[in-house]
Amino acid sequence: MSDKNNIKSAKGTDKNPDTKYRRWRDEISKAEKELRSFHDSGQKVVKRFLDERDGAEGATRKFNIFTTNVGIMQSSLYANIPKVSISRRFDQFMDEPARVAAMLLQNAVMQDMEDNDCNFDQVMREAVEDRLVPGLGQVWVRLDTEVEEKELEEITDPMTGEVIQSAAIYEQITEQEVELDHVHWADFIYSPCRTWSERRWVGRRVYMDYDALSDRFGKELADKIPLDYKPDNQPNATGGQPVNEALQRATIYEIWDRVEKRVIWLSKGHNELLDEKDDPLQLEDFDPCPRPLFALTSTSNCVARADFVMMQDQYDEMDDVNNRISLLVAACKVVGVYDSGSTGLQKLLQEGVENTLVPVDNWAMFAEKGGIKGQVDWLPLDTVIAALERLRQAREDIKAQIYELTGISDIVRGNTKASETLGAQKLKANFASVRIQKLQDEVARFAQDILRIKAQIICKHFDPSIILKMSNAKYTPDAAVPPLIQEAVQLLKDEEGFNWRVKVQADSLGQQDYQMQKQEKVEFTNAMATFLQSAATTIKAMPPSAPMIFETLKFAISGFKGGQELESVIDQGIQAIMQDMEQQKQAAKQQSNPEQQKMQMEMQKMQAELGMDKERLQMEQQAKMQELGMKQEAHRMDMQFKAAEHQQKLAQDQSKFEQSMVQSQQKAMQQMVADARKDNENAE
Repeated sequence: MSDKNNIKSAKGTDKNPDTKYRRWRDEISKAEKELRSFHDSGQKVVKRFLDERDGAEGATRKFNIFTTNVGIMQSSLYANIPKVSISRRFDQFMDEPARVAAMLLQNAVMQDMEDNDCNFDQVMREAVEDRLVPGLGQVWVRLDTEVEEKELEEITDPMTGEVIQSAAIYEQITEQEVELDHVHWADFIYSPCRTWSERRWVGRRVYMDYDALSDRFGKELADKIPLDYKPDNQPNATGGQPVNEALQRATIYEIWDRVEKRVIWLSKGHNELLDEKDDPLQLEDFDPCPRPLFALTSTSNCVARADFVMMQDQYDEMDDVNNRISLLVAACKVVGVYDSGSTGLQKLLQEGVENTLVPVDNWAMFAEKGGIKGQVDWLPLDTVIAALERLRQAREDIKAQIYELTGISDIVRGNTKASETLGAQKLKANFASVRIQKLQDEVARFAQDILRIKAQIICKHFDPSIILKMSNAKYTPDAAVPPLIQEAVQLLKDEEGFNWRVKVQADSLGQQDYQMQKQEKVEFTNAMATFLQSAATTIKAMPPSAPMIFETLKFAISGFKGGQELESVIDQGIQAIMQDMEQQKQAAKQQSNPEQQKMQMEMQKMQAELGMDKERLQMEQQAKMQELGMKQEAHRMDMQFKAAEHQQKLAQDQSKFEQSMVQSQQKAMQQMVADARKDNENAE
């Protein structure tokens, strides 16, 4: 494509659908052209990984150490489903809503990690393999929501017949899932850029048959989209792809525009955009995918170079040496030349003779020629064997060079020497781990980004009832405090609360060492027991030191893997202990002032006596009312008037009595306060 077709202004292309379509068609074509060298190189590396040979290479004998090294690196980089760790960002034990929110979100993210819908383990293994072979691994995260139509019945007022609520059809969310798709390394495209942070858009190719097109874009539009996908002539065709597909499919481009915050779907065979939506996921970084697992890149151009390309000379040299060794091994056999007139010599090697003498026709002439040694000349195997040993040493040297370049030491491959000490083997193992630590950290970052995108989608788009169901909140220790659960869910739905009070991490991607895990748990238990014994003595002697000791305990626990699992129980325990200490402090403070305690006892006694007087008056009043009720039948009108007068008099008496009691209580309290004040003055 010539430079005259380059886009001058992106906003200018949005004026009409035709210019918008041509803009994005040109954007995709430019990006594919920029990535063409990477695709060509990746195709060759995949063929080498699968050992696919053409006719010229069929006779050679390769030493395919590349495939073996990729398998070793895969096991070192990703061996298990990661353990998701979601916790409070600042580890403040008083922030209970953030603790509960982190626990609920962690359960919601973990609950489908092994299901077929999420399939995290499979897509991670495929992405890591793409990183190690062609040089780029990617995963796409998407939201799948299932809805069901519900009918809302009409409600009318039974008195007036007025319609309160009209009948209607509405959609109710029945199921929500966050699904992960592995993106083939040649189907992932992005705008040409020097570094990943400069990208303007990311996208992928999706291959859809007619039925999928009809479901996604409608039957009318599906009839216009050409089914143009043919694996054998695609610009991204790679070795090993299936080419005998019977079902025709269309190549659909899904583009996420970071500048305008919108998503675009198009087909190069259709002259208009298929669909366009404004930021459907509302993610923090917009992209529905993490930063890819790139192989070697530079700050000049963000296009990966496969690890194999950087070491292809060593691998090719290894194949050449191995092929020569194979040829020399084939040449290592007992062959030679002899005098054609000595037929007996041939019988010694061709016929199966054991402990048998072979006759010679003319012994004098045979002896004159020097016997067998004078009439046979063997192939000089010592020269072949010497060359063979040299080639084997050269192969070991090349292998060592490959180990140096890849970071795979001999201890990682399981090779060791009997003379080596345990310390030497551990040193070599540590050195090997340092060499691949950077790549391990990158894979951990990739997994963590996927989990964070998944967590954001759950928080922003999942219904609160589904979050509670996925997190199994009903059976958590905090279920006894419903307001705390509701506040935690509200925090997750709040964008600022999620970003500033909750953090998402991934751990344990490598091969598990169960002996080391057991040792860590034993160390953690011993450290906790020792610390608690010392802390109990210190708190008893100096109660104000309790907050400092508890913060020190949490700091110590954070240094152990798995310590976060105890965070909820520890926080609750700390809160209960602090409340108990505060109550004890208040009780001790009250006991330290005997005058105040005596005053409180007197007030409680007077309140009890006042309550008893009220109860007695109420009982007397009830008795008199019953007596009046019995006489009411005989003297109804007369007794009703007298009862009213009597009731009024009783009310007045009760009011006077209560006023008298209140005045007496006030005088007594004033007298006690005056006495206490006088005592304090005398004491001073």
